[in-house]
Amino acid sequence: MKLAIVYDPTFPKLRPNAYSQSYRDQFLALCERFEQVQHVVADCNAADIDADVIIFYDIHSAHHITIADVAQHKAIKYEYFNDPYQQEVKGTYADGTPVHKLGAKQRSERAMQRGADYIICPYTNHYWNYIAPHVDKPDKRLLWFPVAPARRLQEIPLLAERRPQVLANGATWRVELDVRPYHFRRWAFAQECVTYVPHAACDGTVPKGDAFQAMLASFAGALALCDTHNVPKYQEIPLSGCVCFAQKNVDYERMGFSDGINCVIVNRENFNETVTGFLSDVKSYQQIADAGRKLIEDNWTAKHFAEHIYRHSSRQ
Repeated sequence: MKLAIVYDPTFPKLRPNAYSQSYRDQFLALCERFEQVQHVVADCNAADIDADVIIFYDIHSAHHITIADVAQHKAIKYEYFNDPYQQEVKGTYADGTPVHKLGAKQRSERAMQRGADYIICPYTNHYWNYIAPHVDKPDKRLLWFPVAPARRLQEIPLLAERRPQVLANGATWRVELDVRPYHFRRWAFAQECVTYVPHAACDGTVPKGDAFQAMLASFAGALALCDTHNVPKYQEIPLSGCVCFAQKNVDYERMGFSDGINCVIVNRENFNETVTGFLSDVKSYQQIADAGRKLIEDNWTAKHFAEHIYRHSSRQ
């Protein structure tokens, strides 16, 4: 089958030095899976696109490309939605690049105007809360798959070349959104039992790209905390061989993660006791780390994501 993938080649999360590589991993896996790939990066006409499948791979709704008559194109069309709770934002990235992100309602309406048959969304609860109200036949449009990283590193046991520490790393933005997903994360990152490393956007010395994965793999454990959805670290941390300390999440359970089996579920009540217990006996958690890595490797990598999209489009 022939794929046309519509994207912004300058988008920060598609760059090789992106803080996290998972969205780039998915992009590259899609391009690898389809027999022919047409890269659509500028305004054009639908007649210019020769494809059986069109994917609008616009992670944060900041790529305002116009494709005349695209809704009438015969191809099956998918729109990728990340951060579906997002409100409209206008501003600049840290490097000075201007950015205009659409809000959930605007973005959903644009998908319908483009004739999107399916919406790929990593978060089922956000889909139903923020996208479904603005699309027709929402129960038939959702195509769920969690954000999926690629495997880069060799297996490293917990007590071999790893710090016997729990990494606290990521954004704690105090952004005024309808959804405020980082309340628990901000609290947890301030606890004495964790090792805090700031977000790369806040500290230019923090590793990016492949070095970010190596940083994860240098710790015995790491925190994947988000009050509302399973962010990329929920998958990146276990894939790197760390013990993943995660907040309870419906999609994570759907993936097959279970407390004490392949991850460790934490909340404010049990956090300090759970983390200090781990630090006092890291070696005994090796089975949990191995099981978490295997679950991702066997089911939820970028290659699995691309295969899922390919098979779904083949059946349409």
